[in-house]
Amino acid sequence: MRIYKYELEAFINFLHSLKLERKNSRMRSKLKKLLIEKLQEFYEDINEINLSYAKKDEQGNPLINNENKVIFLDDKKRLEDLRELANEIVIIEENEVNKEMLLSVKESVLFYSPLEYEGDEADLYNRFCEIVEEINN
Repeated sequence: MRIYKYELEAFINFLHSLKLERKNSRMRSKLKKLLIEKLQEFYEDINEINLSYAKKDEQGNPLINNENKVIFLDDKKRLEDLRELANEIVIIEENEVNKEMLLSVKESVLFYSPLEYEGDEADLYNRFCEIVEEINN
């Protein structure tokens, strides 16, 4: 399974919202746990990038402006680095260990999601279907 880092939080929330029972619920929880670990790594990387561009005082602490926001030395480069990071792909291997989990989540997304969506929710659902439809048997 392949998913962009910027999609992780929305996909985790979507999975969490599905009304599932027994095995499908357990498999969903197992995948959510893996994705949450990847999301936490993503947030740590964001913080690392932000700190690397932060203007710092003599003690090495980031400087804050009057609006209580961090002052960055090169905001353009920082945003480029953040965009590059957000567009990195997270891969959940389709191996024997993950096979049952991934196939269960694929089934859950395609067949146990609410029947109607509109607007942004419809776009997100379409993207989540694309992600799980790439999972092979």
